[in-house]
Amino acid sequence: MIIIGCSKSRELAKSIAKKLKVKYSELLVNKFPDGEFHIRYMTDIKNEIIVLVQTLHEPNESTLELLFAAYTAKDLGAKKIIAVCPYLAYMRQDKRFNSGEAVSSKYMGQLFKIFDTLITIDPHLHRYKNLNEAYPIKCIKLSANLLIEDFIAKNYNNPIIIGPDDESYQWASSIANKIHASAAVMHKNRFTSNKVRVHLNEEIDMNKKDVIIIDDIISTGHTIFEAIKTIKKDKPKSINIIAIHGVFADKKIYDDIKDNTKSIVTTNTIQNKHSDINVADLIANALK
Repeated sequence: MIIIGCSKSRELAKSIAKKLKVKYSELLVNKFPDGEFHIRYMTDIKNEIIVLVQTLHEPNESTLELLFAAYTAKDLGAKKIIAVCPYLAYMRQDKRFNSGEAVSSKYMGQLFKIFDTLITIDPHLHRYKNLNEAYPIKCIKLSANLLIEDFIAKNYNNPIIIGPDDESYQWASSIANKIHASAAVMHKNRFTSNKVRVHLNEEIDMNKKDVIIIDDIISTGHTIFEAIKTIKKDKPKSINIIAIHGVFADKKIYDDIKDNTKSIVTTNTIQNKHSDINVADLIANALK
C-alpha cells in the first residue's frame, strides 16, 4: 500500500501513512499558464494498492485533481485505487428541487466509478439512507462522533449540547447521550442561502452553563451564528462550537462567530487553524 498525499490533504496523508507504517509519496501538482492541471506520480505505483487522500474542500479543483490522479493510476497499472475523501463535496443536491436542476451528488457517484473504494467521514446524508444510493462502488462511511465525545469529556464538565437545526440533532443527541449531558435542538427556517432564523424547540436552562453547539458542517456559518444569538439571551457561562467539517465560506460570519464564542473546534477533515481533533487514526484503522 502506498499513501498518496494530494494537494489538499498532504499533512493528513503523511499522518495516516505513519500510523500504518507504509510508504508515503506526494502527488506532484502544478498548473500550466492557462490554469490546467499537470499531475505526476513521484514513485512507481504499478501493481500497488494506491490510497489517494484528498479532502474535497474547494470542490471543483480538488475533485478534478483527484479524478486525474485516479485515471493516471489506472493507466500506470495500479492494482487497486482507494479514494480517501475526509470531506465529501456535492452531497447537498440529492434531488431535483426545481425543473432543470442537476442532481450533482449522483453524478459525482458516476465519476467515482474509477475507484475501487471510497472512504469518507460523516458525509451529509439527508435524503439518502446510505452512500450507495449515489456512489455505485464500495463505500466506507466513518464517523467522528467518538473523537468528539472524547474531546468533550476531556475538556468540559457537564456541558449542554445544542444542535443548531433538525439535521444536526442526530449528532448532538447521540453525543449528548454518550457523555450523559443535556441536549436540545433548534428549529431552522431558511429564507435564502444566507438568511436563516432559528429557535429552540424546547425549554432548557443554559444560564451560567457551558454550552456546546455541535454540527456536522460549518459552511457559511449563518445557522451557527443565529444559534449563538439565541443562546446568548440565556446568559450562559460560555458558548463553544464543535464541527466535523469546517468550511468557513463566509469570512464576515466566521469573524462574528469567533467574536461571540469561547472556542471553535473542528476535525482536520478540512485542515484549518481550529483543527484540534485528528481523524488520522480513524482513517488508518479503516485501511488496515
